[in-house]
Amino acid sequence: MKRTVVAAAVLVAAGMLAAPGPAAASPVQNSFAEATLYSIAHPGASPSGANDYACVPSAEHPEPVVLVHGFLENSYDNWASMAPVLKAEGYCVFALDYGAPEGIPFGGLGSLADSAAELGRFVDTVRTSTGAHKVSVVGHSKGGTVPRYYARFLGGADSVSRIVALSPPNYPVPGPPSDEALQRLNEGSDTVQGVDYTTIVTRYDQVVPYEASLLTGEGNTNVVLQDLCPGNVTEHTGISYDHVAQQVVSNALRVSDPTEVRC
Repeated sequence: MKRTVVAAAVLVAAGMLAAPGPAAASPVQNSFAEATLYSIAHPGASPSGANDYACVPSAEHPEPVVLVHGFLENSYDNWASMAPVLKAEGYCVFALDYGAPEGIPFGGLGSLADSAAELGRFVDTVRTSTGAHKVSVVGHSKGGTVPRYYARFLGGADSVSRIVALSPPNYPVPGPPSDEALQRLNEGSDTVQGVDYTTIVTRYDQVVPYEASLLTGEGNTNVVLQDLCPGNVTEHTGISYDHVAQQVVSNALRVSDPTEVRC
């Protein structure tokens, strides 16, 4: 899948693939593959329900949800299913695109530090537009590790109440983020006081070994999907589209009165 995504990106950059502007209302998608193809044809598309800067947080859901995509992904292909689910639950939802060279529809390519700085600026914009004191962050893959850096080194703990991460590379695996950055991030403790963490993984992850995602610090809850639903076979790119993972995300954001997860 990753090789296919890279190849498609090269075609777009070379002008060999049609690339009309984003549609006024992007469709909901059922799979990462379908969403990736749509995002190639509609660069800059936002997932349905996201990035409404007129959204006013409700008393029930006072914190906007910021969605952070992973390496070689974009906000649409990562969140074309989950964003509308969270919007329907009553959240103000915002989806960041970061670390993408001009003309390439896939991002997350910068360093951990640069990516966290981009996230910080986006969070500031969301807080200003909504009037919210803090936000909740949901990230996939590298997008689950970036907010940890933001919280620890860039003052993000004052702006983020919780980080919900799907298959994040929290400990060294081949590829980004670098081992040195992770070593600094995990030194002493892999969590920051005052921030709640939920780490959601699948044993069938073919990109990040699930053990490399798990945090050990105070304030974190690790959730293995197969511990809830033994028959679940979702993998790395599909986890944000998985209905079990989406229920776990919803419960992590809700904090109180979680619902029973249905397989």
